[in-house]
Amino acid sequence: MGDMRSANPPASSGHKWVRQHRSWLVIALFLLAVLLCIAFVDTAYERIDEPIESIPLVASIAQMVSDAGARKGGGPILALVVIILAGRRWKYIIRNVVAGLVVQTATVQVLKDLTGRPRPPDSEGLTVFYGPGTDFHSFPSSHAAFAFMLATVAAAYFPRWRWLAYAGATAIALSRVLLDRHFISDIMVGAFIGYVAAYLVLRWWPARESGAEAQENISSSEVSVP
Repeated sequence: MGDMRSANPPASSGHKWVRQHRSWLVIALFLLAVLLCIAFVDTAYERIDEPIESIPLVASIAQMVSDAGARKGGGPILALVVIILAGRRWKYIIRNVVAGLVVQTATVQVLKDLTGRPRPPDSEGLTVFYGPGTDFHSFPSSHAAFAFMLATVAAAYFPRWRWLAYAGATAIALSRVLLDRHFISDIMVGAFIGYVAAYLVLRWWPARESGAEAQENISSSEVSVP
């Protein structure tokens, strides 16, 4: 019988290149999306946002959600809740949260100082970057950066609840837009910085499994011998 062709032929060189450079492609596409948002979406939204932001109920909810992610508000409380829920792993998750906070805060602050972007009310809805030496610090959003940093760490320690962590982080980021404190591109970049900061920290100090998760992984990896 002649040689049979494999049911799964080897991937083409193009597919291999995409797989090898997937992370960089994702980053490039994200940066392109941010540029398009700065050029078109930010200004377009600022032209139509007043009817949405003027609804009292929307403003009240957005303010409560925003306060939940503020560094001088509910942010430390959220972090404390995540640490407490980690149980015996609290020492490890504190290390991840603190390191992620340092990386995220430093990156955000440097970009704020370098870009000098006014907040929407100060820029009359226009896309303006004045650069260093100004008192404008809209880009990127520190609320979004903190929320997504904490959500990413929480997702690593509590995989089953990652959807809740990221949903909460998204709500905090969007609240800043609804309160007219940030442009959409501000929260996009802030969220990206928070995620990357936590990702890098977790690569250096991986999340510790709980006792139940470790036992479950051991049981699933056991091979029965006849």
